Amino acid sequence: MSKKPEDIVVSGMSGRFPLSVNTDEFAKNLFSGVDMVTEDDSRWPIGLYDMSGRMGKLDCYKDFDSPFFGLNDQIIAESDPQARLLLEVAYEAMMDAGVNPQELRGTKTGVYVGVSIYSMTDGYPEDGQPDLHESMQTLMVQTLANMKTLYSSRISFANDFKGPCLVVDTACSASLSALTLACNDLLLGNTDYAIVCGTHMDFEPFIFQFQQELGICSPDGMSRVLDAAANGFVKAEAVCCVFLQRRQCARRLYGHILTARMNVDGHKKMGMQRRLYGHILTARMNVDGHKKMGMFFPSSEAQEELMRMTYTDAGIDPKKMTFFEAHATGTKVNYMHSCYN
Repeated sequence: MSKKPEDIVVSGMSGRFPLSVNTDEFAKNLFSGVDMVTEDDSRWPIGLYDMSGRMGKLDCYKDFDSPFFGLNDQIIAESDPQARLLLEVAYEAMMDAGVNPQELRGTKTGVYVGVSIYSMTDGYPEDGQPDLHESMQTLMVQTLANMKTLYSSRISFANDFKGPCLVVDTACSASLSALTLACNDLLLGNTDYAIVCGTHMDFEPFIFQFQQELGICSPDGMSRVLDAAANGFVKAEAVCCVFLQRRQCARRLYGHILTARMNVDGHKKMGMQRRLYGHILTARMNVDGHKKMGMFFPSSEAQEELMRMTYTDAGIDPKKMTFFEAHATGTKVNYMHSCYN
């Protein structure tokens, strides 16, 4: 088994984004310069708590086909929209890769879901009545349906995956941390395929209120990254997924599916939709450790150290990079420091 990092490929993807029901529409909106940050009262009244109403919202989350995924309607009805959308985008990512999800049942496919979990956002259920079976049954359903730890388990259950299954919460870097863990398991041979998801949706206005008051979110709903006038970032939502596999596994899987299709069609050669979005050369993560300025103050030294190690691992000269994506929140770090230190 090859353990070279370049053997990991991204062969499928799917997602839900503001004003975009899939990745193709999202790309079209980006290239067309569409402002997907909008203001309306679909979540809460405009002007509530004197907050800016501008945010990137998903509006395609209310419908779900429970029988298609073989799941209990009662549990799904109580679960939050992210749990349902994760099931959809995971399935679509496999299909986008030209893979029949049925072919992956029983395989060592890992599921890694990155999510930031805010405390006290689900409220409290009604008091249980131990002498009433219906009351306790309702509490059990509500509790299990809303456990964020089951985001990944539900995907593995519905698709009969036997690989690792976990939820990763490292705040803003959750989905990239999930990707790093997935790559490590692929390189170690713990998995042959990996479903990596990232999700974030907001239904609680108090989160916006305190983040805007603390200078985390922009009060005018405008992000000014790397600008002296930066006054916070703009909240937005997405539920997305990528399908990863080692290159040799891709050859075996595609060959098996193609052979099966040729047999069904009387050995007629058929074209097959195969995708290769890119190679993952390396994936690393670290943490700043103790900082005199405070826990919430970023460490440029630790970030530089990680970047150097990553570029060295990948064998890439950073001077030849043509595109990179940065965290770049546009927040006032000194204000955050005074609040939290």
